[in-house]
Amino acid sequence: MLDNRNLRELIRRWRATPQSTVALFDEADDAIRATIATKERVLYPAIRDADGHRSGYVDDAIAQGRRIEGFLDAAERLGPEGPGFHDEAQDAASAMDGLLVHEQRDLLPALEHLSQDDRDRLEREYGNTWVDVSAEITAARTTRRRPYGGAPDATH
Repeated sequence: MLDNRNLRELIRRWRATPQSTVALFDEADDAIRATIATKERVLYPAIRDADGHRSGYVDDAIAQGRRIEGFLDAAERLGPEGPGFHDEAQDAASAMDGLLVHEQRDLLPALEHLSQDDRDRLEREYGNTWVDVSAEITAARTTRRRPYGGAPDATH
């Protein structure tokens, strides 16, 4: 939870080339959406509880998450051959990277005073929720699977 290195590394690889942006889209999309949803369910409420003065920062992070999801939605609708796909995907990656920096600088310090037991509990809750959210996202992606930019698959 407090270490976003894996997500930042995925974003770096995703942004590296136009080919990687296409090849890693589903993986990056799922990881970003799972991270945003998990933080909204677990991390952000914990930050509000720990330091109510950071509520504005939490609100900003949630709004940024919505913008990122909007970029991802637009890229998915366009598909890799659609005009603007790479721009939308790059905007999502850049915005997510910015959100991670904002969290590190402005949000996570609110949790520094928690006891080790409370941090461990929060880590477990975050990890369990991330697994649940990831499964929900994977299931949703499977049911709406379609060719990029095309109509939903008639078999679903």
